Amino acid sequence: MQMLQADDFIGLTSSQLEQLCQPEQLERTLHLLFYLNHWAKDRERLFFADRQGLYEVKAAVLQQAYAAGAIEATTYIDGTQGFGKDIAPDMAADIAAEVVVDRLDGLSDPDPFMSDIHEKYNQMACQFYTRITGKEVTSPADVEAPDVQQVRGYIYARLQELERQARATRQPILYSELIALCVAPTDLLHIQDRRFYYLENWDSWDDLDASDLRKLDPEGLSLIAFRYTSPIARYVFHLPFRMAEAFLSAQLVHELKNAPATSREFGEYYGRPISESESLQHQVEEILHELGVDLATVCPHQLSNKQEYVLAQAMRYAQWDEEWSYGDEDEDLDDDDWNEIYKPAKKKQSSQKSVHRGVDSCPLCGAEVSTPGIPRVEHWRQAHPDQDLTISQASWVLNRLTTKDQFCSDIPPDYRVPIEGVNGKGTRYWKVGTLALKGRFLRDPIAGP
Repeated sequence: MQMLQADDFIGLTSSQLEQLCQPEQLERTLHLLFYLNHWAKDRERLFFADRQGLYEVKAAVLQQAYAAGAIEATTYIDGTQGFGKDIAPDMAADIAAEVVVDRLDGLSDPDPFMSDIHEKYNQMACQFYTRITGKEVTSPADVEAPDVQQVRGYIYARLQELERQARATRQPILYSELIALCVAPTDLLHIQDRRFYYLENWDSWDDLDASDLRKLDPEGLSLIAFRYTSPIARYVFHLPFRMAEAFLSAQLVHELKNAPATSREFGEYYGRPISESESLQHQVEEILHELGVDLATVCPHQLSNKQEYVLAQAMRYAQWDEEWSYGDEDEDLDDDDWNEIYKPAKKKQSSQKSVHRGVDSCPLCGAEVSTPGIPRVEHWRQAHPDQDLTISQASWVLNRLTTKDQFCSDIPPDYRVPIEGVNGKGTRYWKVGTLALKGRFLRDPIAGP
């Protein structure tokens, strides 16, 4: 049996856990835990990270109760039939093949930034090239541009094989294999929220949260049921299989898996079921306080109301939608002027460039940075580290060939500063990190969606 150390428990010390599971305290602890369990499932009110923290409290208490012999593991609930429904190997192969080939094509670009084989993602593309062809890459001349369909077929076949292996072994797909295939999390998995822009990189698999990681695991939806019974109370709690597997003996896990069954969580006190509505009447902060849990450690969002946040964000974006025409530093420009300023860059023009209208010149300091995307992001970070960007400056960084309305729709500003004395008007600002996260590793490293 593998026991977690006290430091592994979030928000509770080992002595606290021992006290919570003492015979005279245990039934009150399990009663509170059942209340907490309903809060942990309330995805409408609480953020995922906070709910995960509550689940970890639940897991810590159940593990301690199991170690004390107060509860027993009774049932394995097989969730492997759901594996694969959140994985899209065909789409991932399409996207990865195009990006890899584009990277390899870029090695022949005369621009030294594009042809640098030691640049992080160029190097990853070269390693993939070696894997598929067997040829080592020591210089751009070593690369013969591969056929997109050939690359796509290789990636797709390998992804299917990884999925088959995972089903056969019931072990998670190693994301080191996915990195080697130049597959990003957002290529393979369905990720809806704002984390999408943080998970577009080939090497961003380490940034996945638990809800994403279980999509790569055949046992990601499997559960273990734990039961407590006394003359006055009965409880059944479920834990994710991987959590329970960490502290159950291998022999017991094997026995449970050989006899899968159905189960549902329930709580009963003096013969009366404990309902969800009753549980949610008890404030989660009060439950955690009585359990002795450090709220700040367990819940990174401090149990903020998710619905209130979503409503505030919706109102914020609705306000932007209604005010696309509010004034900022480009208010006097119509779309024709805007498009004229941001037409595609030409080869060297006049040496006398307007700082504001120059295609290659930084609109703030006039320094020439000819390559849009990462080079301009890095210039801004170094030359103007404390300066957020207005719409014209952000468009220069990304070289977005679009209208102002479309630019703001594709990349919503981080905030707006109202113009004093002018109701409903203001200047939009973008943080440089927001622009950097738009990268898809194409030849323009910050190409838009």
